[in-house]
Amino acid sequence: MIETLNGRLRLIGCDSGMSTQSGYDAAALWEILTDTVHVLPMYKHHKRYAEKSVLSEKPRISAKEIALLMGMPLGEAIIILEELRAVSKGREDESKAKAVPGKSLLDYSAK
Repeated sequence: MIETLNGRLRLIGCDSGMSTQSGYDAAALWEILTDTVHVLPMYKHHKRYAEKSVLSEKPRISAKEIALLMGMPLGEAIIILEELRAVSKGREDESKAKAVPGKSLLDYSAK
């Protein structure tokens, strides 16, 4: 990570100690990132495009790839992918819950 201070560049090691030094834990930083991304002007459009076009063609795309492809910040790509994957996982769980356990397609065939 690079920090600028009075025009100087300084490399800062990225370790777990950073969050405790700044007074923020991982959950607080995640919430700050999420809130920041949600107020970006193009967030809703990027999310919709990613859902309809990008993920349908390449469902296992990484956040870095989608950021480069769509020309958006990496933080925005991370949040969008996390939200869309949570939604799709919820749909899968929902469809599994609706299925009657212990039955197969053959049980529903005409007798």
